[in-house]
Amino acid sequence: MTLLIAVSDVDADKELIDSARGLAAAAGWDVRAVHVRMTEGSAGAGGLEGIELADLVGDAAEELGKLLARAEVDCVALGLRTVDDPGLGHVAEALLESFSAPLLLVRPGMRPLTSLRRLLVPLEGTPSSSAAMLYAEEVLCRPQREIVMLNVATGKTPAEAGSLAAPRFIDQEQYEWSDWQDEFSMRFSQCARGARHRVSVRVGEPASTIVAEARAGDAELIVLSWGGTFAAGHGLIVRRLLETAPCPLLVVPADGIDGLLARRCSREH
Repeated sequence: MTLLIAVSDVDADKELIDSARGLAAAAGWDVRAVHVRMTEGSAGAGGLEGIELADLVGDAAEELGKLLARAEVDCVALGLRTVDDPGLGHVAEALLESFSAPLLLVRPGMRPLTSLRRLLVPLEGTPSSSAAMLYAEEVLCRPQREIVMLNVATGKTPAEAGSLAAPRFIDQEQYEWSDWQDEFSMRFSQCARGARHRVSVRVGEPASTIVAEARAGDAELIVLSWGGTFAAGHGLIVRRLLETAPCPLLVVPADGIDGLLARRCSREH
């Protein structure tokens, strides 16, 4: 398994490089790096000691797309825009549209992922959002780690078939919801060994509630499923988290998750 760090400024991308190293160490992956520039020149290697660095010239999104089409890369680490200019940037947006493997996204000002003790996995109770949990358990489930499955109750029932909505009035302490919590855990958590699993239920607006939970619980990584569009629903939550999350985001494509995990198993065995 290989994680590729796509750097735009090798000397300035310290938070990205540190977080990518941390995730690779937590998952047991090899690490490579690529620097794409518009003109010829020296890439430098600040913070990349011990990592193979490829230097490409041209449009970053186009050159990365070509590289990923021919290389066996299982995850790409990318830097987001600055705090003053929040958002994806055209490179990350292009890879989200075309690359069928997870992306580690790190924004300046985020707390770097240097060790992994607690993962936060927001789950809407839908089959498509469970892709993030399937990936987190398969790749990152280890002893001494905690995977927090966060369900944000909004009062709306998901339209997707096979969904498990939170009970009504979940915010009232007298409401008996332990049976629902047990069912939610059994339905969306398949890992019998390794990390400790915990279901957390909160009421509120999804993106701000996820950010608050990540801050309060000192989460080092938020793992999200990605449905392929920012147009509405879950996609809008993902976009907001790209701008406000306090720690790095691992975005996992919902489509093809079974094939993704099967390829991982075949490479390891």
